[in-house]
Amino acid sequence: MTADEIAAALDDASGAVEPGPSAARARQPSGRGEPATSWADAFAARTVAVEGGHLHWTGATGHRGTPVVSFRGQVETGYRLAFRWHHGREPEGNVRPRCDYPGCVAGGHLADRKLREGGGS
Repeated sequence: MTADEIAAALDDASGAVEPGPSAARARQPSGRGEPATSWADAFAARTVAVEGGHLHWTGATGHRGTPVVSFRGQVETGYRLAFRWHHGREPEGNVRPRCDYPGCVAGGHLADRKLREGGGS
């Protein structure tokens, strides 16, 4: 899947999550031998679509196996990026997969505290 396909699948045509103002030049490889040009590109380089609509994380993991990605000196969890792109809002509390696929980062398979408590999208 290309970065554009991932961004479209996550309901974010631009694929952009703005890094902080002090962000340095991208150093994270895109998986194609070149630096990532967007958060979506960095994310897409670390995911593989699998059966059942799941998105398998192939990149680095942090504390407790949480998917992490960096772009322009900023670090973000794959869960929070995919959640923002899919739901169009900032997550409240921790974001975790609701499906049974370990480490799935498909936006529609993720829930924050608000969704887990039945508060809608």
